[in-house]
Amino acid sequence: MSVRKFLKEAKRIEEQHRRSKEEPKHGPEAHDEGNWLISYADMMTLLCGFFIMLFSMAKLDDNKFEKVKEAMAKSFGIEYNGPATTELGKFLTAVLNENGIDKEATVLSDALGVTVAFQSTVFFDTLSADVRPQGRVVLERLIDSIFSRQTAEKKAYRIVVEGHTDSRPILGGTFPSNWELSGARAARVVRMFLAKNFHSDRLTAIGYGDTRPLVQNRTPAGTLDEYALAQNRRVVIRILEPQVDFIPFPDNAAHRAPAAEAGGASPLSASPPAAGSATAAASGAATPTAPAATTETAAAATAPASTVATQAPPTASIPAAPAPVAAASSSAVPAKTPPAAAPRISVPAPLQPMKSDG
Repeated sequence: MSVRKFLKEAKRIEEQHRRSKEEPKHGPEAHDEGNWLISYADMMTLLCGFFIMLFSMAKLDDNKFEKVKEAMAKSFGIEYNGPATTELGKFLTAVLNENGIDKEATVLSDALGVTVAFQSTVFFDTLSADVRPQGRVVLERLIDSIFSRQTAEKKAYRIVVEGHTDSRPILGGTFPSNWELSGARAARVVRMFLAKNFHSDRLTAIGYGDTRPLVQNRTPAGTLDEYALAQNRRVVIRILEPQVDFIPFPDNAAHRAPAAEAGGASPLSASPPAAGSATAAASGAATPTAPAATTETAAAATAPASTVATQAPPTASIPAAPAPVAAASSSAVPAKTPPAAAPRISVPAPLQPMKSDG
């Protein structure tokens, strides 16, 4: 090939390449995918960093996280060993069984720690904040076991003691209300922990009074349930893990007592209880009592029908509605009787001022 032909061919190829750049392309090769892919990757990186920042500032619920772990383990067929506090719960259960009060106590383990709930009759007498001799022995053994456990594991548990009472108000005595009684009982137990060389900055005493009942204090018939009252009178000891930096409050919404109990509960007298009353409360026997009739109910029951009709307020006359057509049915629907009108209370007229003689 001569030099002229070579240069001519090179010029033709260059011209063809220049035209291919100037002409618009059509088809998949015409789009440049590099631009949107880079922007998409930048956006995903920013979103990932944003959610990592939110997660670092969030505070996880340990109990819910344990439930998620348990559900995941069951779905994949893996054995779930429970939270780290399970062994401590088994240890305290064994201590209670050795002392023979496993029926009067309840041990629960969760991600935050172990909760031990006692009936108040185990430690205290009625309307008293002094620990009974039998309860003092059991409590000292339990405290010694907790102290030996935390020493062996080189931990410093947080101890929270809660005092709970029933909804019956106190009339007279050393404590004016259930608040003082529940707080004094919790403080008395905390003092026993202090006597066993627990650090004071790791101890907390809380008195809830009757604001955190486990069960409703009244039966569906409206009478007080002695067994439920005995369950609500309790002392709770929470052994929390050292890393827990808050106090878990007991649940109340699911077991809130009805509003009628606030004003209708029978008071708890400060005098010594009658023979057999403490035994019945401890054994769970319910003593049904007839509900006292209110003043409005008694007045309506004793007032004559004519008096009630005369004293009822006048009502506007309403035209009678047309009688409904009876449906072709073999069963008759009984008519509803209107409720009796409530009696009105007469208010005496105000006294006229007397004229002076001079």
